[in-house]
Amino acid sequence: MKKLIVIIPARGGSKRLKDKNIHPLLGKPLIEYSIEQCLKSEYVSEVYVSTESEDISKVSRAAGAKLIMRPAELADDETPKIIAIRQAIEQLEMEGEQFDDVAIVQANSPEIKAEHIDMAYRLMLDHNLWEVMTADSDGVQNAAIRIVKRDVAFQNFLSAHCGFVTCDLMDVHSIEDIRALELKMS
Repeated sequence: MKKLIVIIPARGGSKRLKDKNIHPLLGKPLIEYSIEQCLKSEYVSEVYVSTESEDISKVSRAAGAKLIMRPAELADDETPKIIAIRQAIEQLEMEGEQFDDVAIVQANSPEIKAEHIDMAYRLMLDHNLWEVMTADSDGVQNAAIRIVKRDVAFQNFLSAHCGFVTCDLMDVHSIEDIRALELKMS
């Protein structure tokens, strides 16, 4: 059986909504929703949060995730998310962790469910895909979940063997998004 791990990139320097990744939504830190659902997945063996923030670290650990401390220089507005993911993979491998595939799950998509992760991974396994990502019902990628073969995270070209699963999930970027989700989820 292939081994799937999750890496949730969660930097502390959000601009539009201060401390976005741990901002409360219905009394619970935003990132906790993603961690809880990842832990419920039938395929996920470990859940890691990549962050430079002590506050995010504390919340993530309390929710059941393991930590990958990200260097501050990889946590600015200019660093692409994939660079932080590659650093996390390399750090885990240096520590002896072995895995086949990586699910990159957003901290600011609290509507993610374990079923979405499992559906995406089943698609990947059933069709021998290199990566699978989520898109909304209009076909627009929402970046809530992206699962890649370990080696695909390090390639410099677009995958030819990719698939999509449809799930309408809202990303939180502002206090208005929090308010809209509070109405929707309560």
